[in-house]
Amino acid sequence: MDKILLSCGLLLLWLINLTPMFIIRFFGVCLGLIGYYSVKKRRNIGIKNLTLCFPEMSEIEKHKIIKEHYKYLMTSALEYGLLFYASEAKMRRLVTVKNTEIIDKYYHKRPIILLCPHFVGLDLCGLRLSLDYTGLSIFTQLKSSLMTNRIREARARFMKHRGGDVLVRNDGLRGVVKKLRADKEIFYYLPDQDLGERDSIYVPFFAHPTCATVNVLPKLVSLTNAVVIPVAIYRVDNHYEIELSDAWDNYPSGNLEEDVIRMNTSIEEAIMKNVAQYFWLHKRFKSQPNIPRGSIYN
Repeated sequence: MDKILLSCGLLLLWLINLTPMFIIRFFGVCLGLIGYYSVKKRRNIGIKNLTLCFPEMSEIEKHKIIKEHYKYLMTSALEYGLLFYASEAKMRRLVTVKNTEIIDKYYHKRPIILLCPHFVGLDLCGLRLSLDYTGLSIFTQLKSSLMTNRIREARARFMKHRGGDVLVRNDGLRGVVKKLRADKEIFYYLPDQDLGERDSIYVPFFAHPTCATVNVLPKLVSLTNAVVIPVAIYRVDNHYEIELSDAWDNYPSGNLEEDVIRMNTSIEEAIMKNVAQYFWLHKRFKSQPNIPRGSIYN
């Protein structure tokens, strides 16, 4: 049954992949509006996150942002077929990259950690960069092993022959450290999710003072001598733009808290360029000191 469902889903994605982007955007907007008005529980999580991050923002503005986010989110879901089936030429046409000289300066000279927040186009960002650069990324294993393996294959399909790979979170980071040291390639890193208190510290995220934030980045840099380059992807009209920012100097500093705050500050700067495209619907503040996990959303 799983194989049948997977085959049907992939067939649907293949058909959508053949559809022009402006048509996908139209249906994405329609589905987004349906989701905004019907999936109230998830919508309220988004509103709560905005309230914690921007306490002075009006209710009207928060609902406007979440409504726009639903439109972007559903559009990106419909575009998921690009991950599996888009050709190299199509990916280059639909997703452009700014400031590639920032990566080129270090590529194969020092390991590179691309710091990427959870924007709606994050999968296309990784896929597009894999056309020109080889590296690793990690994602959370799904309940279906068939779907997990299929997504891993899709994300690595342009770089697998060069040694690139996509790992599941359960594999840990030991393999990432070893490969970064050996090959001086790229690790596509998305640390802005609440994974619990283990390997996290509480630091500010926007206006909220206690955001459980993974503290792995400065440790990875120390272990691999990597350079950190922030990257973000934004939908612009009917295509996407990847924006690379300058590599960080003097990182890590030796002060773990300050280093993690610097990471969050970088993510905040990327978000402020297009607030509605950031993924507000996950429980970013689920872990909080001295209260039951998740109760902040009650």
